[in-house]
Amino acid sequence: MQDVDFSGNTLVSQIAERLKTSARVEVVYGEERKIGDKTIIPIAVVAYAFGGGAGGGAAPSGNGASEATTGGGGGGGVRVHPVGVLEVTGDDTRVLPVLDWTRIITTGITVFGMWMLVRSLFRRRR
Repeated sequence: MQDVDFSGNTLVSQIAERLKTSARVEVVYGEERKIGDKTIIPIAVVAYAFGGGAGGGAAPSGNGASEATTGGGGGGGVRVHPVGVLEVTGDDTRVLPVLDWTRIITTGITVFGMWMLVRSLFRRRR
């Protein structure tokens, strides 16, 4: 079995190193594609989250003495959300947004529900 160092500095350093290798401009701006005289570059928002922890202590052993124990762990996640495309032509460069219909509809339903709730509360007071 291989010895593992669970000290906080090493764990955070390992997570930071992995983050550094994956956090590149290519993640936000995708591979460009040429379509006729246009160049299309996808654009995304990238969010990273990570955390880690380590600890140690003494656990009682079967013979009445205590035994040193250590433990630790870490984890993380990444979310990539498309927001638009960059369209580059010989004459113009523009950003074309990508509409997230799920978010738009969910927001509309939430606003409508809140309006109905407030409306019903004011009607009961009369």
